Amino acid sequence: MKTKIETVEGHDVFLEDDGRITYTAKAAIDADGSGPSLRDPDFQGDTSRHFEHRALDATKVPYVVVPPSIIDAVAPIVLGCQARVSFQGKTTEAVVGDIGPRHKLGELSVACAKALDIPASPISGGVDEGVHYEIIPGQPAVVNGLTYVLTPHPDPLA
Repeated sequence: MKTKIETVEGHDVFLEDDGRITYTAKAAIDADGSGPSLRDPDFQGDTSRHFEHRALDATKVPYVVVPPSIIDAVAPIVLGCQARVSFQGKTTEAVVGDIGPRHKLGELSVACAKALDIPASPISGGVDEGVHYEIIPGQPAVVNGLTYVLTPHPDPLA
């Protein structure tokens, strides 16, 4: 049996019996991090999760962005944990790499979008629905041969 954590942008977020967090939503494209802005109107040069003391590069690292409510919903650490994203029969491994606003659900990096054949422009890309997200709190992400460290967020309400 699964438990509904909350509803964001009309999409239910569930905590599964095995501890996974799942939801199906849109895919907005995020270009935040140490890479180029790609003219993203909401670009920020940092991500909540770093690798080797640098912000993640959205053009190189498949990552997902989660609202703070997902981090608040479970005891195991979410930032830096394993994620899987699926769309139209394709699946890619990703890291939970950034924390977004409370009112947004369904954001992924340029690299993650490309791995799923989703249009990857932060201006005109993404899809409006049908992307399935699976977050595995407490399990460090392994993506493209790199292992990420779980990172507690100092202020989960930020």
